[in-house]
Amino acid sequence: MRNPLYKLMAPFAIMVLLSACNFGETTPKPLEIGESATISVMTTTDMHGWVTPWDYATDTEDPRYGLSKIATIVDSIRNIHPNNLLIDAGDWLQGNSFAEYFAKNGIDSPNYPALRVAEVLEFDAMVLGNHEFNFGVDYLNKRISQTRIPILGGNVFATGSDTTAYTPYIMKNVGGVKVAIIGLTTPGSAVWDRPRVENRLNFTDGVLVAAKYVEEVRTAGAQFVIVLAHTSMGPGSSYDVPGVAEENFGQRMLETVDGIDLFVFGHSHRVTDDVRVVGPSGKEIPVLQAGRWASHLGEAIVTITRTDENTFAVETISTKAHSVEHVESSAKIEAIVAADHEKVRNEINLPLATTPDTWDASNARLGDTPIVDLIHKVQFEITGAQLSAASAFNTDALFEPGTITRRDIAMIYPYENMLFKIEITGAQIRAFLEHTSQYYQGVDRGNP
Repeated sequence: MRNPLYKLMAPFAIMVLLSACNFGETTPKPLEIGESATISVMTTTDMHGWVTPWDYATDTEDPRYGLSKIATIVDSIRNIHPNNLLIDAGDWLQGNSFAEYFAKNGIDSPNYPALRVAEVLEFDAMVLGNHEFNFGVDYLNKRISQTRIPILGGNVFATGSDTTAYTPYIMKNVGGVKVAIIGLTTPGSAVWDRPRVENRLNFTDGVLVAAKYVEEVRTAGAQFVIVLAHTSMGPGSSYDVPGVAEENFGQRMLETVDGIDLFVFGHSHRVTDDVRVVGPSGKEIPVLQAGRWASHLGEAIVTITRTDENTFAVETISTKAHSVEHVESSAKIEAIVAADHEKVRNEINLPLATTPDTWDASNARLGDTPIVDLIHKVQFEITGAQLSAASAFNTDALFEPGTITRRDIAMIYPYENMLFKIEITGAQIRAFLEHTSQYYQGVDRGNP
């Protein structure tokens, strides 16, 4: 497996490698004139470590989520549609105690089971999400080197280089149709993980990069183009940082870049199907987002006809997000990660402290509570700062009298976030408080 930071590889060499990997002796023969092919494009997104339907924060089963349940639907669809693709729209490396357990030892830990399962499911491509950078670039690159799955990130560049740091796209022959999958990610990682990526990676405008690669794959003969991106429809960003491109560029890309047939995305954790956006040439482009935590398998069913020697017409595309809640979990997938699952359960149930009291976060966004005070106390002790700002991430968090475990702590602060100590002015404090107060909607004619 090549190093993902292939700084010295020329674009022409990239194309040769991609062609060699994807158009071998088993390539289906091209469609004849007048012949049609139906392709199922399946997608997951924002899995965040949910390999099985198990909530490690509560140490209980949760039937609403899990890649092992996705596997059951994938098997069913493949039995119906032999021409198919399975792709992921990012945020697969971080997100729950299962994912974080395997990041604790960094690059020395042997593997990441979620990627091992993805290989068993035969994912065709996965794109980088912003949370892929949470444990550092070296750890991410180690995980990429351990999988055969193409990991895409066409708008991520090695600092000081005009060469992409990760594979920008792949092309595959699916049912006699040359399909291109272009991978893009949100530039917000330059803000949220600045200490980890600064002077190593540059994140550029997804719209500009999309335009470049759509033209490139069309020139290379792509007959169906999928943009696989970890970004929301937008517009706008959750940050206002000079020099950092727009976080949520999906809508702008679709309205300005010609030649896209299907947009598969993630990032906002919502289910989006049966939605279309009108592109610059007037063509309606379907968009598809499959929720979060492997709650849904998105599916786009595409029918393509070869109308003459050089023309392929996309006849129909229908999109649907299939919920996994009432789907049987794959025993095969659960068996693959069974030992890892128990290791994580043992870790999260380790005792950290005891308390004689009940700590309840249900009103943590309405008033002072000991649970949020605990976050502040830790931040004060670590940084020595004079003020502390923190969020009540989970109002279901609860410590009851007795032992406090690692999973109890994960309930009140589930993310491996970066802690910053900064110097601010009184005006900035006022602006911060005014921004925070927007959480409350106020009253309408005396009614709360």
